[in-house]
Amino acid sequence: MKQTKLPVWISALAGGLLLAGCMMPWPAAPAGGTIPPGGTVPPGGTVPSAPTPPATEEPMQEPSADSAANQVAGVVRQMVVQQLGVDAGAVSIASVEAVDWPDACLGVSQPDVMCAQVITPGYRVVIEANGQQYEYHTDATGGQIVLANAPQAQVGDLWIDWQQTQETCQALQIGSEGLAFGPCMGRMMPGRLIAPEREQELRTFLETYAPFQADTPAGAITFAGTGTTEATLAEQRMIAEWARLVRLEAESGRSGASWGLAFAWHREGGIAGFCDDLTVYVTGLVYASSCKSQPPATIGQRTLTAEELAQLYMWIDTYTSFEAGWRDPAVADAMSTKMTFMGVGEQVADAATQQAIADFAAALYTGLAQ
Repeated sequence: MKQTKLPVWISALAGGLLLAGCMMPWPAAPAGGTIPPGGTVPPGGTVPSAPTPPATEEPMQEPSADSAANQVAGVVRQMVVQQLGVDAGAVSIASVEAVDWPDACLGVSQPDVMCAQVITPGYRVVIEANGQQYEYHTDATGGQIVLANAPQAQVGDLWIDWQQTQETCQALQIGSEGLAFGPCMGRMMPGRLIAPEREQELRTFLETYAPFQADTPAGAITFAGTGTTEATLAEQRMIAEWARLVRLEAESGRSGASWGLAFAWHREGGIAGFCDDLTVYVTGLVYASSCKSQPPATIGQRTLTAEELAQLYMWIDTYTSFEAGWRDPAVADAMSTKMTFMGVGEQVADAATQQAIADFAAALYTGLAQ
């Protein structure tokens, strides 16, 4: 099998620290003091004067225009720090100015996107990082941020070209020199592989599967692998699901344990004192752990086979999400099982289907435990 050597940009990224989410809890406000009550007359003393009434609170001031602009620019800067994975000191705000955008798309038109023709107040924020500038358009609060101009992202020889149309068309490209993401036919932002395991997953895909083009429920994908295995329909979707997850991670600058989750299974109790956890993702990855100890001990992980993937996707596409639980009738040492299933279908899973998925999970755990 021909070995695909990944470029330095991926290996360097995989060793980087995983950035935390940008949302930090606000510190608790200090408890307000109380005005002490008037004192009593001490023996031999004089009557004290009436206590000074509390000062009237000043009305809350609206933030100044400069303050609001700086806050929005700070949000954009932090986003760029996380997306590029660079030290915060290497990213600065080059400029920020208030602008009345001509439409709800903040003056950035995209193919096949309808924009309400309404004046939208906001800001033009220019960020400088690694000696290059990135221009963003925002609304007044920073809740909507659109990349308007950026250096051309360089990806080199293209390995994965992925697109998916939901509310808007989103794209991801991964190549020998880098990764880029953004709107279809729009300005692409350079990104990175966030989770360390993504490097090995990409290597495995490239070395295993032959090139293909496919239109899957997880998006359209063109894949330029160097392997010899012809990917089944389920395996083509697996790689498309992986690309969709990578794009989400690149855009947010972080990864999430629940992103791409197909189902989570938990079992505990019994005479043997079981405490088992299994998580299965739409990317085909399976993780098993034991919760008898803290932190939980890893039991094993693997990728679903083509047949197992086909079964998983059938369930996901057919049934709505559900939570279910089972408990043995025994009073002492009863075994209990819980499952959370993330489906996108329209049918409600009956008891037999829920049990079948639980049995599927138990078999996966047993195989990894052995």
